[in-house]
Amino acid sequence: MLGAAIGDALGMPQETLPPSLSRLGESYGKPLRRHPNEGLRPGQFTDDTQMMLCAAELLGEGAFTPKEYGSRLAAMHARRRLRFPDGTVSTACARITAGLPDSGRASTTAGCMALAVPFALACRDGDDMRERLQAACEVTHTHPAAYGATISYALFLRAVLHRHPDPFRVAEEIAGEYDVRLAGSIRNALALEKEGLSLETALISVGNDVAVYHTYPLSLFLIARFGQDETFLPVATHVGGNTDTIGFICGSWLGAADGTAGFGYELLMQLEDRAHIEETAEELFDLVSGKN
Repeated sequence: MLGAAIGDALGMPQETLPPSLSRLGESYGKPLRRHPNEGLRPGQFTDDTQMMLCAAELLGEGAFTPKEYGSRLAAMHARRRLRFPDGTVSTACARITAGLPDSGRASTTAGCMALAVPFALACRDGDDMRERLQAACEVTHTHPAAYGATISYALFLRAVLHRHPDPFRVAEEIAGEYDVRLAGSIRNALALEKEGLSLETALISVGNDVAVYHTYPLSLFLIARFGQDETFLPVATHVGGNTDTIGFICGSWLGAADGTAGFGYELLMQLEDRAHIEETAEELFDLVSGKN
């Protein structure tokens, strides 16, 4: 969870911008003037981490239901505290606030992917997790590609945590159970990486925008290509487009693979709400270990 928030905060200033791979920074930055995240300070995160924490808190309390999650999310949105959510999340929140049924939209944006992290940590059984995670995603996203990418990502993280020999194969196979195009996009991204083609070529072929067909496969490409490199998170958060979510996915992988040792001291200490994230993660650990 700390890794996800760190990646999100690193990618926050670059969100929506073109790639800037020649100007990599290893510390938190401040958005440009008139940027959608202009009001945020270095080390602050976006709606991805907010949504992760919202779900994680409910899971830790043993009080998660899609209705309660939607209610809390809509309340944050109504108070204008949800930071630059995508249009699908905004529409869902507005419908919940208005008391309308069927808040989720048939959208392929990556706006629900942050839910993968708390569910991957809180659920002992993979099949139970799939069912509960899909229901959570459908509060905002009802397209199979959106919740399929989220479930694939959650099971990918679990595979990493349990030292599976090929978590990338897990990601592709699970994605294929929900959306053939998504699995094809992942397969293409990983093939480009295996062939040694450049990141610039991958950006053209895979894409970096908010659709799960781009955000998720590109994140897997980055993990496979740069995951063992010191420049991993700086590269991941400067590829342009949906950099906050790409950073979130890549940071959560690094946390799952290496723990806090994968992050510099300053990145940890300067992260917004670090202590609260740690406490919430501990609650999930207690939940899944039976301590509660």
